[in-house]
Amino acid sequence: MRVLALSLAVALAGCVTVSTSLIGTFAGVLPCGDCAGVLTELRLYAEQPSGRAARYELTETYLGALDGRGSIATTGRWASLPGSAGDGDATRVQLDLGRVGAVKNFGRIGDDELRMLDRNRREILSNVSHSLHRVLDLPAATLLESDSGRTIEVERGQRVFVVLGANRGTGYDWALEAPRPGPLTSLGSPVYVRGPGAYGAAGAAMWFFRASGIGKQELLFQYRRPTERITPPVKTVSYTVSVR
Repeated sequence: MRVLALSLAVALAGCVTVSTSLIGTFAGVLPCGDCAGVLTELRLYAEQPSGRAARYELTETYLGALDGRGSIATTGRWASLPGSAGDGDATRVQLDLGRVGAVKNFGRIGDDELRMLDRNRREILSNVSHSLHRVLDLPAATLLESDSGRTIEVERGQRVFVVLGANRGTGYDWALEAPRPGPLTSLGSPVYVRGPGAYGAAGAAMWFFRASGIGKQELLFQYRRPTERITPPVKTVSYTVSVR
């Protein structure tokens, strides 16, 4: 009977199916040397029931790239590894890009942030954000100039994008008035994308937020020349974001 029970246990163990499930979606705007910024979305999957790192899906959208680059999707394996060059107690996420020696490294900052590391696995010292933040795997709520005055409701963890038409060639630009503390946190520096055509063509200014808390927050944008703070703005738009 004991031999039969052991044989049955081994047989059942061999029938366990290894599947993968999404364990986190991280998003943000990373710096770009020859474009306005890289809108980055990273999904990490793990094996179940073991929880071991499995595959990733990376989408990088090059905003305002002059060479016409749009979105590039990459898939592959990822690993959770110990330490960075500056902190042996930290953990990092390493993406295998599928080429010899080609990897991306991110340091884990708590459960909700991945911070990009340089090629030597060191933290990048900069005033510009190099972080991806955990977000819900839901479409972003996008606000346009025509939506001014609206109140929108979003889920905690959802993204909120603001896209406003602008033309910096005229000397005017949109500015976000310093908001009061609220449930929205920035996913990276705002970017300006020039439209197609000759130099001076109209473009768009973009802001990227994550609904990280519960409550309401007003966003107020003014279109003016940066040097004319006393002069009334040419245009003003505002939105109220309610986070459930």
